[in-house]
Amino acid sequence: MEDKMKKYAGYGGLVGVLLLAMGLIYYETGKVWNWFCWVTLILGGIGILGFFVLRFQEIVQKVKRTVQLRSFRYGGNALAISLMFLLILGLLNFLVNRHSVRFDLTKGGQFSLSEQTKKVLKNLNKEVRVTAFYKSDTQRTIEDLLKAYRFYSSKFHYEFVDPDKKPGVAKQYGITAYETLVFECGTKTEKITEKDEQALTNALIKVTREEDKVVYFLEGHGEVDIDSNERLGYSMAKKAIEGENYKVKKLNLATEKSIPSDCSILVVCGAQKLPFSSELDTIHAFLERGGKAFFLIDPPPAEGFVEFFDKWGLKIGNDIVLDASGMGQLFGMGPWVPLVTSYPSHPITQKFRVMTFFPYVRSVTPKESPGNGISVQALLKTSASSWGETDLQNPRAQFNKGKDVPGPVTIGVVVTKESSGKKTRLVVFGDSDFANNSYFRVQGNGDLFMNVISWLAEEEDLISIRPKQPEDRRVFMTAKQAKMVMYITVIFMPLLAMAGGVWMYIQRERK
Repeated sequence: MEDKMKKYAGYGGLVGVLLLAMGLIYYETGKVWNWFCWVTLILGGIGILGFFVLRFQEIVQKVKRTVQLRSFRYGGNALAISLMFLLILGLLNFLVNRHSVRFDLTKGGQFSLSEQTKKVLKNLNKEVRVTAFYKSDTQRTIEDLLKAYRFYSSKFHYEFVDPDKKPGVAKQYGITAYETLVFECGTKTEKITEKDEQALTNALIKVTREEDKVVYFLEGHGEVDIDSNERLGYSMAKKAIEGENYKVKKLNLATEKSIPSDCSILVVCGAQKLPFSSELDTIHAFLERGGKAFFLIDPPPAEGFVEFFDKWGLKIGNDIVLDASGMGQLFGMGPWVPLVTSYPSHPITQKFRVMTFFPYVRSVTPKESPGNGISVQALLKTSASSWGETDLQNPRAQFNKGKDVPGPVTIGVVVTKESSGKKTRLVVFGDSDFANNSYFRVQGNGDLFMNVISWLAEEEDLISIRPKQPEDRRVFMTAKQAKMVMYITVIFMPLLAMAGGVWMYIQRERK
């Protein structure tokens, strides 16, 4: 009878282990602790406990015999070394958790945040909470990205809520769709359904920004159309500005008579005709009051605002810049599209190491003595192989010494003036085409344009290389290729490992 009980105890212990394993697997799969988990835990515990109680004497005798074996002593040494190894691993794990480091070895830094996002996170001075309304089985699609945000700021917090399991919370936030993110900072909230870095960073900026800033585009003088989707339009630039949560409006000074009080930045882009003197006086007064403006002046025959900019320490060239370096030809562009490959030390171009292209650009250079408390700095210069061609009737790719402007040619400047606590910021480029729909996404053109906007808005933390759209790196296989992969990984490789084990066993038996 006693032997039979011991035999059943062995079966009970085995069943107990299996029940515990089933319960743990069930919980790890669904992350839900319910009656099934309790039943498997209790029955499994009873089975294992019964095994140890009924076979206690036998277990003690086996332990004594094992300890007396010579092999046990060697095994004890191995066990001690193993425990020491595990202790070292545990210590390393503790240090890594306290001082974590991330490495991204993927092509293009697929799992690395952009410099702009890192800046925004490191400059967070408020607590931001993100609630992700995702089903339990889809949370991994966004969790890695949220972890990366958390890594760069202790003030960024997130939690997942399954709308099906917590419908009350979903109703409280007004959630109507799965995979919705809610950003909260103080009294501000922002909902998004996109799950790419750019959408998350823009939502983060929106809830943490103190006030809404407005960018006005001047119109009425042949300026570019910010709503046009055509190649020469500025709809991409407008979308990028709005994407960083600025408001974009149009301004016609012939009807408005004054620049609105909520104007954070005035943009004059590609004007073909010179505004009326009263309009120029209004713009000048706006700048004198500490206003911020971005002028993009095209080459002749477009107006150069020569007299206006003379007051601000600038000389607008009556020329078109050509570049004979041949660099543009590598990108399918001719000498009429100069490249800028290096930049001076300035917040707009800090850590900016990408090329920019300027099709049909004129020179914009600082005067030797700007005067009147004005500071002027060159921001963009073309290569030494470029020049400012002054023969506009017959421009040829040939430099004429003493007549043309020798390179490198300055094509973009920054003007600052501070008086009575008012800080004026002015940026002038000799080209508007570089940020139109044809060139906005070419190399660093769009980033440079947005960096200027951020600097004028006095939001230096947004000056950087912005997030790019994730590259689709999926592997597409035919049915035959998929079957071959399955045969190799599921059948061939396990058989190879098994054959190696059999061969080693046979060799050992022969000895």
